[in-house]
Amino acid sequence: MKISFIGLGKLGLPLSTNFAKNGNKVIAIDKNKSLINKLQNNVCPWYEEGLENNILKSSSNIEYTTNYDKVHETDVTIILVNTPSNKKDGSFSNLYVEQSIEEVSNQLKKHNKKNHLFILSSTVMPTSIKNSFIPLIENITNWKLNDDFGFCYVPDFVAIGKVINDFENPDFLLVGQSNEHYGKMTEELYKTIILNDCETSKLTLPEAEMCKVSLNAYITTKISFANYLGLLCEKIDPTINVDNVTNTIGKDKRIGNKYFKSGTSYGGTCFPRDTWAFMKLSNNVGMFAHQMNANEMINDLMDESIFLKIVKQKSKKIGLVGLGFKKGTAVVTEGLAYKLINKMKDSNYQIHVFDFISESFTNLQRETNTSLINCSSMEELVNNVDIIVICNEDENYSIPNISIGKKIINPWRIKS
Repeated sequence: MKISFIGLGKLGLPLSTNFAKNGNKVIAIDKNKSLINKLQNNVCPWYEEGLENNILKSSSNIEYTTNYDKVHETDVTIILVNTPSNKKDGSFSNLYVEQSIEEVSNQLKKHNKKNHLFILSSTVMPTSIKNSFIPLIENITNWKLNDDFGFCYVPDFVAIGKVINDFENPDFLLVGQSNEHYGKMTEELYKTIILNDCETSKLTLPEAEMCKVSLNAYITTKISFANYLGLLCEKIDPTINVDNVTNTIGKDKRIGNKYFKSGTSYGGTCFPRDTWAFMKLSNNVGMFAHQMNANEMINDLMDESIFLKIVKQKSKKIGLVGLGFKKGTAVVTEGLAYKLINKMKDSNYQIHVFDFISESFTNLQRETNTSLINCSSMEELVNNVDIIVICNEDENYSIPNISIGKKIINPWRIKS
């Protein structure tokens, strides 16, 4: 099958190049002209493990463009555009998905290209496909679902920093399908990029939407409980090593060790907003997700406890190490460094920062709109501050010996 792929962001570009490097012909579409120009010249636009290699390996099978005029030449359209959170209630916006569907539908109608398969990968609120996206296609084309076109939902369950590996080695493949025929087509297409022998779950479209929103919400519950244990151990007896506790009880198969380590609050582009969306979804039907409210309270408590440790030292010279919301990424959104800077920005703190991924500094300064001092090495940072905060779990951020006499806040307990 020939693919038109819409949305070349942090997840879309890795996924589209995964398809192309495995022999699928791909027309990759994004409105960002600067991004397309870089990709047309095989320039990797940001850091993600394996992405530069993916771009090079896929170059003979992928065409980057800003327009939709060749969509009718493809068999399937995959949409993975941003669905930003509504700041008022936490629900996902469908604006960019609907704009993409309109563009594709108009092109298909213009060329009378029936039997086209739409695959959505963006995270959306449950029932969005049934109540909004399918009627939108039908209204534009005057075609009927499953007679003239198909629709499937394949949400991603990947982590920033290892996106390519996660797409290639998923724990499972989830396919929400409008019927069995299009579900089989979708499964066969995704099996061209999957390297492991994972199981496929084929569900209805609303069931698949529900799976996506609820899975991340559950993981935040696990993270929050581990973080609460960390705070509790510290209060009861500082000699209790919370890692020994979580590592031990995580051996119980009912619990498991994944995402079960006390550290910093959950952040990034998925966990916070999926939690907010789950709460909104529950509220809409008169169900109040009290456990999610507790997760958010614990998340805020983690940030506040670290900030209070900074305030207690009474120094204004602060060093933040590891700027990404997690290791291996330059994405800083809702990470500890991002949150601490927002707490300190109006209090005359002198904030020095360091990250091995250079673009992390640019992202952090832009998103916090704060003047930061970018250090070229760990040693430079340590020499110029009194307090050092290790903000993510990357073990490369162990503090050098020259930090003697400095206050080190090390929520991940990274050893020197």
